[in-house]
Amino acid sequence: MDSGTKPNLISNLPDCLLVLIISFLPFKQSVQTSVLAKRWKNLCRETTNLVFKESEFGLNQFVVDTEAKNSETRALFVSIMHQWISRFTGNTIETFELCLPEPVGFEEDIMSLIEFAATKQTKNLVINFSSSNSRQPPGALNIKLIYFQKTGLDITRLFSNLIYVRNLTICPFLLEMIQDCDDPMKLHDPMKTRHLVIKTHMYPHEFGGITIFLNSCPELESLTFETYTTGPIVMSQRYWPLIHPKTFWLNNKTYECLERTLKAVKVENFCGISNELHVLQYLIRTGRVMERLDLHAAKRLNNEQRRLVLTAAEEFQKNVERGSRHLRVTLHNA
Repeated sequence: MDSGTKPNLISNLPDCLLVLIISFLPFKQSVQTSVLAKRWKNLCRETTNLVFKESEFGLNQFVVDTEAKNSETRALFVSIMHQWISRFTGNTIETFELCLPEPVGFEEDIMSLIEFAATKQTKNLVINFSSSNSRQPPGALNIKLIYFQKTGLDITRLFSNLIYVRNLTICPFLLEMIQDCDDPMKLHDPMKTRHLVIKTHMYPHEFGGITIFLNSCPELESLTFETYTTGPIVMSQRYWPLIHPKTFWLNNKTYECLERTLKAVKVENFCGISNELHVLQYLIRTGRVMERLDLHAAKRLNNEQRRLVLTAAEEFQKNVERGSRHLRVTLHNA
């Protein structure tokens, strides 16, 4: 057979398999497949992995003024997301990731995007509203949150759309927002989340948000903390005068997931700092069915920082009271 007449094996695949293949590509690459041929034009609209990260769309390169750039970039980014979901032809979504830093002014857009994800029975939902400047001063965050609350984001409505998400990732922005509600513990019905990832600075003003999610997820099986490590941790009492990191976690209050279902806890970018220790000591003490605590040391630690990590791991191994006799503590990459 002449090489020019050989069949194109990829093109001969049915659409359902092509969509599956496209779904394994990064979102930008999956969109680029639409120019391969006429048949491929709309296949990417059925991809089951939707990752909307403003930083990856490169929309601000033609705007010079910084303030105008931020405003126009966000507006264009939100418009692109709306256009995409309006033309989405699939029935379910494997992963829906929404990364819109400091989303002041886009409350209704956020809500409609999350509601869209809920209607598509999204399996893995990632919500990240935190700034790429992960160590911004807490005071600045508080000011933004106050404004964000006043402009009308309905927290109850937002979280009601998260009830049936099995795999959920949340950001520091949400950890603090949830605490500004009148009665956050009664916001919604129990969530069905089995696997929860919390991106956190381990700031004391995020602790209340962590406990709210522990309380809201009675079927939680695994909990991962992805801690930010860039820059120093600010511990000024100016920003959280009523929260003492150590005493906050000394209480014996427990939650259903700690009593019945939570078996695995993981910490990414573990540094052995005191705030990490307080949270983990609480989980070790109250986790009745915990089987694993995996500590993944942060990269590029100096000798002193590495010593802190090793000391913390040894403390967990030998001196912390355990709620489960089956718990195994493992330190990685140290």
